[in-house]
Amino acid sequence: MASIKDLKTRIGSVKNTQQTTKAMKMVSAAKLRRAQDALISNRPYAKQLGVLVDHMLATPRISLDSAVLAKEGATPIVGGRILLLIVTSDRGLCAGFNATIIKTAMKWLAENGRKYESVTFSFLGKRGYDFFRSRRGFIHGDYFEEYGGKVTFKKANDLAKKLVDSFVAGEYEEVKILYNVFQNAISQIPTLEEFLPLRPKAAEAAEASPDANVIVKPDTTQVLAALLSKHFAVQTFRVMLESQAGEQGARMSAMENATKNAGEMIRKLTLQYNKQRQANITKELLEIISGSESSKSQAAS
Repeated sequence: MASIKDLKTRIGSVKNTQQTTKAMKMVSAAKLRRAQDALISNRPYAKQLGVLVDHMLATPRISLDSAVLAKEGATPIVGGRILLLIVTSDRGLCAGFNATIIKTAMKWLAENGRKYESVTFSFLGKRGYDFFRSRRGFIHGDYFEEYGGKVTFKKANDLAKKLVDSFVAGEYEEVKILYNVFQNAISQIPTLEEFLPLRPKAAEAAEASPDANVIVKPDTTQVLAALLSKHFAVQTFRVMLESQAGEQGARMSAMENATKNAGEMIRKLTLQYNKQRQANITKELLEIISGSESSKSQAAS
């Protein structure tokens, strides 16, 4: 059984930990608010830009020859070279935020890896990189360490350019991004999206055609060419914002749970401390009473 001194030391240690987790929760809550505001501001723009690009790709009169577009009538590539960009956080203490992405990547590779000539993993975030670099059987691509930390549009634009340049150069025939979509502070959904090549979405295109509803000047081909230069940067920015908000939400939730668990542990240790202290006091009283009775017996004899 632990001594009173040991219990007191443990209580103090847990209280210090609780103060740390409580402070980390408050910091993450503040960062989450900023990240969530940035994400909410970006989502509608990114969505509508994507829809506009899809509509214009479905325009019958378009004649844009671009290396980033899927050939007309082409089906998703099977058997080629694919790049999978795995987006995780640089730091831990965010519950299952990173573990879920890693598990999803492993599952996807097990189910689809043999369909491709080669699968290359690249990483945005140190946690994913650290996990896969120590394991054999993977083709490791770039670790984009310079784009970590606070999300900015410049970082997203530079990263998108690297991905597009690799695709256009023929290094890969398909590029996918695996990341967490932010729902709320306790819910992030791992999502695998096809980044390249671009394919028109027939359902969205049928909803509204640019030729039927709007006048495009100077012409559809030139406008689409200009949009494509922004589309990949905007979508990459959205992915990075989703992951950033999800990370802070997961960390805030994890630190809140850790603070509650520390409080429960302090309560149990304090109860144990009080019982031990009471037992020691009772023992001392019994020793005093026994000594007193012994003295009385000796005096009477």
